[in-house]
Amino acid sequence: MTTKPGQLHLALRERRGLVLAAAIWVLVTVVCALSGPFGTIDYLSLPGRFAYWALVVGVSVWGSFLPDLAKGKAPWQRGVLWGVFALGLSGFIVMLNRWVFGIDLGWSFFFYLLGLIVIVVLLITGFIWMIHQAYPAAAGPENEPDSTARFLERIPYAQRGPLVRIEAQDHYLNVVTTKGESLILMRFSDAAAELEKAQGLVVHRSHWIALDAVTGQRRSNGRDLLVMSDGSEVPVSRSNRPVAKAAGLL
Repeated sequence: MTTKPGQLHLALRERRGLVLAAAIWVLVTVVCALSGPFGTIDYLSLPGRFAYWALVVGVSVWGSFLPDLAKGKAPWQRGVLWGVFALGLSGFIVMLNRWVFGIDLGWSFFFYLLGLIVIVVLLITGFIWMIHQAYPAAAGPENEPDSTARFLERIPYAQRGPLVRIEAQDHYLNVVTTKGESLILMRFSDAAAELEKAQGLVVHRSHWIALDAVTGQRRSNGRDLLVMSDGSEVPVSRSNRPVAKAAGLL
């Protein structure tokens, strides 16, 4: 089974987010353990502070990923999930303090803590966002300019959709999208140059394929064939095989 390049870009982006979250977890834990804020320096030893703050900061940082489950949802749904997270974290810290310190600080402390958690989570989220802006991920579906838009203007509106593949046929190109196919008068080399920044590859002197439209691959009579989402099979030439292999298609 091959991993689609679009999925690979997303996986790399998510992994970078996890690494960043882990770095924040370690850094904030060390700072809090050494400084002992909120009176923890008076009640806990240094190892105890490390354990306490590693747990509190860990739940805060990793729990902040939960609202991502509502990506693409309505704003009120994301707001509800953020609220549930903040309430749950506040309750967790109150119970942890009761267990560790043997004290119950009441509802006033709970609501104070709730407001503090909202501020801290917003600061962490903003920090992660600034890091992403300063060091954008490698070109992928999320940040790549829509380099196919101009090309798609060449085909009838009814057939405009995500590209699947392009095949050279004499002086024409057979452009296949998820909505159908259309013939246009254009040189294959010009089309390949125009789509250079798109998520696709030239795999043969007559074939361009969209990476996320590849559903599989097989070999037949010593030739590599890519199975496309429209059911067609596109040959991979020997000269283009290294590029296709590097993209995870073979």
